[in-house]
Amino acid sequence: MSLSIQRQHVRQLLDDANPTDAPTAYYALFHDPARSALFTSVNGSGAVQGFVGRFQTGQDLFRPLVTMRCKTTEVAHELFQQALVPGRPYIFFASMNQIPIVGDCLTLENQKIFSIYRLDVTRFNPVMNVLVQRKKAANGTPRMEIVAGNGQVVSVAGVNWQSPGFAEIYVNTDPAARERGYGKSVVAALVEQILREGRVPLYLVETRNDPSRELAEGLGFVDTGSRQVYADATF
Repeated sequence: MSLSIQRQHVRQLLDDANPTDAPTAYYALFHDPARSALFTSVNGSGAVQGFVGRFQTGQDLFRPLVTMRCKTTEVAHELFQQALVPGRPYIFFASMNQIPIVGDCLTLENQKIFSIYRLDVTRFNPVMNVLVQRKKAANGTPRMEIVAGNGQVVSVAGVNWQSPGFAEIYVNTDPAARERGYGKSVVAALVEQILREGRVPLYLVETRNDPSRELAEGLGFVDTGSRQVYADATF
């Protein structure tokens, strides 16, 4: 079955206009087709019961990323058997409500739980900082930097992924340059660019990362209440 048909099936399970589904939907529906593989289960009535996706990403050249949306553990196990190699390491990235459905199909270690934040445009507080340099990443997505006098990038914000409706932001600031508002400045500039391009900014915040959460909320991001799991996985 072709990837395009598999993606049509997946659309029965995901709403790519909903920020709750957006991280999973990006990989399942919009990731580079040459680096994507989908496996779906359809019952006798033609209703889709689940999918498992396997993707090559720039996060880890040796561990494919795996995401899923299944209705039962039995469906998940069936699809994992088609998609994954026993004993091979993977990155697991899926909605937290899928964890009970994984059952004992996967061994998940080093789990990180992320809150999905969505920008509330009515709460957005722009930040003007002349130090911010507006650039483009190698894949053409916007990237904002603050560069020190020695030429070192001390704060950067960019896009982890983007779909037609959403763009997920990342930010990194050199520890020696923190407490100066640099992170907030580069994220604010990136948010403005994402909005100009017609997408809604998303920000995934690890639940224990209070500074990152405070940065997001200070710029007008709101917690959707949805949680996404990132973990080392073995089938």
